[in-house]
Amino acid sequence: MAVHEFHRESLAARTARHFTTGVLRTWSMDDVSDDAALAVCELVTNALRHGLRHQAIHPVPVRLLMFRSTRALLCMVTDPSSAAPVLREPDYVSETGRGLQVVAGVSRMWGWTPLRPVGKAVWAGFTAERSGSHC
Repeated sequence: MAVHEFHRESLAARTARHFTTGVLRTWSMDDVSDDAALAVCELVTNALRHGLRHQAIHPVPVRLLMFRSTRALLCMVTDPSSAAPVLREPDYVSETGRGLQVVAGVSRMWGWTPLRPVGKAVWAGFTAERSGSHC
């Protein structure tokens, strides 16, 4: 398992991408690295943009959690908002709003679950073509 926390950082998407590719390199999961890094960038960006919008006095960070098995990878991003993520129809004129479309397109599956007492986890799953060595 690998974990990284984000607060309101201007370079969070870049940090998420570098963290993800670095972890997957050490886990010998390079074949899913590009897709997973892209999905994680979108999930972290969405969590920071929408999940921290109405944050309480005590800040709760956005967390990226990555879990692996021999051939599977689960990337999960948690945030303090209980609002469900919305998969929108693509608006080809807008500069934003396609993040979950990207996640759905590059991952094997994606979804979300509410957390108790508040918050949610949005996740994307990937399957490696070859099994890596265990660390």
